Amino acid sequence: MKVRWSETALTEIENIFAYVHQRNRSAAAAVVSRIEGLTSLLGEFPLIGHLTDETHVRMLPVVRYPYLIFYAIDHGADEVVILHVRHGAQKHP
Repeated sequence: MKVRWSETALTEIENIFAYVHQRNRSAAAAVVSRIEGLTSLLGEFPLIGHLTDETHVRMLPVVRYPYLIFYAIDHGADEVVILHVRHGAQKHP
């Protein structure tokens, strides 16, 4: 499956990078790289995340970092849509 990022998710990943970069420059690239690696994995294994309370929305934790990837599977378009990337302490969709 193809992986597509929503505009919201792209903005969130940019904000995550900026936030971490202000505090630890070397960690910022590692955090974003880990998130991007997991989203790529979703293209091959879209069911690895678990279902959330939101209909058709799945969530995958970013191990080692406090972030969660929220996504949906669009079988008609044969793609995984990354909806949000949020800190675990934030309210979720």
